[in-house]
Amino acid sequence: MQSTVSPIHPGERKPFCRSILLLFLLFHLHMSLLPAQALAFQSETAVRGKVVNEQGEAMPGVSILAKGTTTGTLSNEKGEFNLTVPAGVRTLIFSFIGYLSQEVPVTGSTVLTIRMNAVAGQLNEVVVTALGVTREKRALGYAVQEVKGDNLTQARETNLVNALAGKVAGVNVTAGSNSIGGSSRIVIRGETSLAGDNQPLFVVDGMPINNAVSASDQRQNIDYGNGAAEINPDDIETISVLKGPNAAALYGSRAANGVILITTKSGKGKKGLGISVNSTTSFESALRLPDYQNEYGQGRGGQYNIGDGGRSWGPALDGRMVAVPVNTEWPPKVGETVPWVPYPDNVKEFYEVGRTLSNNISLSSSNDNGNFRVSYTNLDQTGLVPNTAQRRHTFAINGAYSLTDKLKVNTSVNYIYTNSKNRPVVSYGNESVVYTWIWEGRQVRTDKMRDYWVKGLEGIQPFTYNYQFNDNPYYTVYENLNGLMKNRTTGQVNLTYQFTPALSLLVRTGMDISNERADRRRTPGSTAFPLGMYSQDKDYFEERNSDFLLAYDKAVGKDLQVKLSLGGNQMRQRRDELSSRANALSVPGIYNLGNSQVPLVIIQRDFNYRINSLYAFGQFAYRNALFLDVSARNDWSSTLPASNNSYFYPSVSASAVLSDLFDQVNWGILSFAKVRAGWARVGNDTDPYRLRNVYNYGSPWQSSQAVSESATINNANLKPETLDTYELGADVRLFGGRLGLDLTYYNTVSRNQILNIPIDLTSGYTSRFFNAGVIRSRGVEAVLTTTPIKTSSGFKWDLSLNWSTNRAKVEELGDGLTTYELASRYVSVQARVGERMGDMYGRGFQRDPQGNIIHSQGLPLFTNELIKVGNYNPDWMAGLYNTFSFKGFTLGGLLDYRKGGSIYSYMYVRGNEAGQLVESLPGRKDGYVGPGVIKNPDGTFRPNDVNVTAERYWGSGYFNPEQSTFDATYLKLRELKFGYALPNQLVRNTPFRDITVSVVGRNLALWTKVPHIDPDATGISGGTILPGIEDMSLPASRSIGFNVNFRL
Repeated sequence: MQSTVSPIHPGERKPFCRSILLLFLLFHLHMSLLPAQALAFQSETAVRGKVVNEQGEAMPGVSILAKGTTTGTLSNEKGEFNLTVPAGVRTLIFSFIGYLSQEVPVTGSTVLTIRMNAVAGQLNEVVVTALGVTREKRALGYAVQEVKGDNLTQARETNLVNALAGKVAGVNVTAGSNSIGGSSRIVIRGETSLAGDNQPLFVVDGMPINNAVSASDQRQNIDYGNGAAEINPDDIETISVLKGPNAAALYGSRAANGVILITTKSGKGKKGLGISVNSTTSFESALRLPDYQNEYGQGRGGQYNIGDGGRSWGPALDGRMVAVPVNTEWPPKVGETVPWVPYPDNVKEFYEVGRTLSNNISLSSSNDNGNFRVSYTNLDQTGLVPNTAQRRHTFAINGAYSLTDKLKVNTSVNYIYTNSKNRPVVSYGNESVVYTWIWEGRQVRTDKMRDYWVKGLEGIQPFTYNYQFNDNPYYTVYENLNGLMKNRTTGQVNLTYQFTPALSLLVRTGMDISNERADRRRTPGSTAFPLGMYSQDKDYFEERNSDFLLAYDKAVGKDLQVKLSLGGNQMRQRRDELSSRANALSVPGIYNLGNSQVPLVIIQRDFNYRINSLYAFGQFAYRNALFLDVSARNDWSSTLPASNNSYFYPSVSASAVLSDLFDQVNWGILSFAKVRAGWARVGNDTDPYRLRNVYNYGSPWQSSQAVSESATINNANLKPETLDTYELGADVRLFGGRLGLDLTYYNTVSRNQILNIPIDLTSGYTSRFFNAGVIRSRGVEAVLTTTPIKTSSGFKWDLSLNWSTNRAKVEELGDGLTTYELASRYVSVQARVGERMGDMYGRGFQRDPQGNIIHSQGLPLFTNELIKVGNYNPDWMAGLYNTFSFKGFTLGGLLDYRKGGSIYSYMYVRGNEAGQLVESLPGRKDGYVGPGVIKNPDGTFRPNDVNVTAERYWGSGYFNPEQSTFDATYLKLRELKFGYALPNQLVRNTPFRDITVSVVGRNLALWTKVPHIDPDATGISGGTILPGIEDMSLPASRSIGFNVNFRL
């Protein structure tokens, strides 16, 4: 304590000794009045206590520092701390990133309870990084974005991947088939692989999980969803998006495309038994349907003909009376006559209002020795397509317990049971309802098709208006069922032993095991299977991971903190597939493989895969402002030859918080400034069984088993792919955290791509595997966060903006290659040297030097060679989220914008070929003269003047990919929610607490110039999502509903 003494003025003459005596007397009087406890500050004092947040939950990792000294400690996972305060120190400083620092006097009490208050307008400063390590964001030398679990459970998506769209910079999410329970594709920072799917690794509580699309050629393009879609949002605490190899290198080769790191909720910090309930009810309708013409009905050449295969090039729908078929004889007999009029809403009337019910209840508690959380979620969903549904039950358990002062155990387990009685067939084909409605006329009444059995032939022959191409859509969805039953268990258990305060060992093991069975039933009389069909697909998948991590964390002096870690991992995968199909049934209605009248078609495949790994990393922090991370990992993969199965990849990153390093500088409005840089190399292997050629079993001949050699030459000298990347970034915040900007630039080069290229057929083979190819991907990401308005009355406006752009270019292919086809379905997706990844090629129009389309006999001429018609990757993407809050009311909305990119629409092609869409109307009465020119014999050109029927012109020209590829730019209102948190005093006499009621919506509006479809739609073929190719996908849905959340 300091005393202040008034100075002696020159005019005053007080004897020096009198002054000394007076000071001496005052000092002793002061000391005699002090309580005895104050004298203790002349010696060391033991202080203990607990730190909690605004909700009363324990806060681990809070810094407690004796003011004016270097003596300090951190709160443990229970929020508790013990500190011996040096003599003479009377104040403790409590600090945690993202929270207001507090200076707390040490008075008579040596037991403290400290409540920390969050700083408004700050970024999420503590994030989960690789291997589940929680770190301050300021310490990271790479970009990481985090999404809180609470942002996923109100305006919820049943597929977790879709919920990330627009929320994270550099993340591109595209829907698959739009089927109930269907798949989605997620790519971070563009595409860097010619052979892989370019999707990130999903990790839940430290354990990698399977995210493969559950679809195959054997399943006839039925989309059963991707693995990550089954993760329950109610159980998620946070999602950290590790965007590149710099962030994800410690996860090995499978993390070359980034990591989606999911941490589930626990009971930590919740005293007593807490019960939480979250319930959402929503209703779905079609976001967009094709714009059909309603002027002409079925027929050809302007004449009515119900048996022409369903094309709508018939006479005008002018009210005339026509006869309709009443049975299945060919040509069909006719019965009553009906008015020849359009039914504009016949397709709309077929689709139903979908409904999603999601109910979650969780119990949680904690004490001084541990915590637990138990959760159950029931999802009940019906689709837009009649008689399609899925039900999912999710049980989750998360617990931690201190067995001794040094030994702790932690576990998390999820069990998921999914049951679907029927999933719709997707993509083009006669079992797709989208296909069906293309070939049904505009005069078809939906209600007349609901009674789908022919009278007298019930169970044998369905009724439809078009027996040539497709079945009655109601017959398809009620009789031809595609069921799924799936059991899945994911989880992990780990033990942590704290040898000393600085040295610890983590041992962990976990698994992802799924067992699914998909049944397909076809009744006799269907177009595809006239004699009926039954198939049964069984798929067993198992991945087990075991790892250890030895960590040493120690302060070296007062300015340097060092953490060194050594770890290892063993990953084992196993997959067993068995598909059995009876293509004709002996007895209708008996769906059993033994009821086949023809030999069964059986396909069986088994896969085994293993990676052994060792890794080490070091983290160095100087004055909590200058940081350096280094890491190294080595993998040994079973899919590569013994001579090349080992691959090593290091990484290094650094960051500097300039505003702390140079704290003597007056930064003005700049409250935080950080720069960062990083470099990493990641290896990558390939799929199993690509080293040696094997024989495949064929159909037996009498008593001899037939075998055939694979048509692909495998390669016993394959090398691992390598991917090098560096990134630079800056993070600045102004006005005390009210405005923040995070910028990142990255440059990635992938080499030694493992490709399967076509070869000369005279060799006896069709293709071979080899290493080749160099892809360079560059991009920029920006994240802007701000609180533009915050008033004393409680009104607050928070805004966040994500923006990103990426360019991936093919620099080399090797081995003399200039072109490599990545996918082909109506258009060809090709990698060409010097061009961008994602380029799409197809036949275009022949044009004169001025760009006019050249015609012959009135029809446009197609090019003989393929031309570039587009690129499915966007030029840039942005997501804007606004939140307005005032006295318990909250209004939030997410706008998702995608600029550029291309989408090829097969709906546009077939819909106009069939004369169903509005583009097919011009020229119906008097013929059509196409804009363009005719080439004269002397090589000159003249305007086209040849008139052809609309049927000839529109029915052929739309097969041209140049005509049917569009700019995929769109703006979507992805999410909107309006909620109210009831004040607790209103329900204080009830058991309920923290009640929040919200009205929520997803995909409420779409603005785009793409005709007829949602540009998000993609095709799916054999378990592969085809970006940039719309293959008659089901309509996307908009949802509106309400959410109720409360605690007991």
